[in-house]
Amino acid sequence: MELIPLGTSSATLVKERGLSAHVLRSDGSVLLFDCGDGTQFRLKNAGIRHSRIKAILISHLHGDHLMGLFGLLFSMSLARRDTSLTIVGPEELASIVSAIPGLSPSELSFRINYVKLKEGFEHEEVYREDQLCVNARPLDHGAFCIGYRVTKYGPKKKIDVERARMLGVNNSEQFRSLAMGKSVLTTGGQLITPKEVEDTSRLQAVFAYVTDTRPCAGALELAKNANLLLHEATFSQEHEALGWSTGHTTAAGAAAVAADAGVNKLLLTHFSSRYSDLSVLEEEARTIFPNTAIAREYNVYDIMSADAKQEAGMAR
Repeated sequence: MELIPLGTSSATLVKERGLSAHVLRSDGSVLLFDCGDGTQFRLKNAGIRHSRIKAILISHLHGDHLMGLFGLLFSMSLARRDTSLTIVGPEELASIVSAIPGLSPSELSFRINYVKLKEGFEHEEVYREDQLCVNARPLDHGAFCIGYRVTKYGPKKKIDVERARMLGVNNSEQFRSLAMGKSVLTTGGQLITPKEVEDTSRLQAVFAYVTDTRPCAGALELAKNANLLLHEATFSQEHEALGWSTGHTTAAGAAAVAADAGVNKLLLTHFSSRYSDLSVLEEEARTIFPNTAIAREYNVYDIMSADAKQEAGMAR
């Protein structure tokens, strides 16, 4: 999996940064997290075809995370997209989209499958591919806001053969029974259940997307043991009170979440326009969680190593 930040600014546009949008790429599939104004142009600049997007996951209905969605959908339809698209977000999003001229179900060239999350939900799986699973939890922004956790798995095996052997399973008939979900009795008289020998080695990488929130339990759960946590850092500690009153996290607060959750690396995003020099936020976070960096737009970050490998720009 690879992360490509496309927009790292908070609500106010600044010359150097776009509004919230981040791409997660995995084996040819593209997931888009939030879609601030201008996102379709940034996708083009990054060399990412919108035809590759399988799902768009919206955190909340504030304009800096949403206003680029309508133009992107319209462009998809103009290009005669014919594969369905999943859109995840607050339940009102479907009616908002369909009210835009040109975006009603009868006018689009493709089907939108909405996953509608209601305020008050606790935890939900919102998207799945063969080796990819996305779960959602609520955050604490004041307005209803959602964070996401993406888990990438390797090829599925039915059982952990080596563990089964260690427990005394020693013939092909027993292996077949366990693979079919049946318990077996070893020659030593021990009952082995399929649960005891299930394959737990498939987990390859975890990415967490947490933005527009105060530090909260939902953020911690989403980030738990993640390889890479992308977390908002709208303000520095100097403006902590402003952050709390507006439902945002400081760089230090994001670092505390990363430390408590046991993540491998933290990337900061969603920066207030008051910070032309982002090093103040990076340095503040590093005093608490040293493995922190600023999310640089168009950089490509490998989720496992969380290092920037290159700058996006070639069509894929």
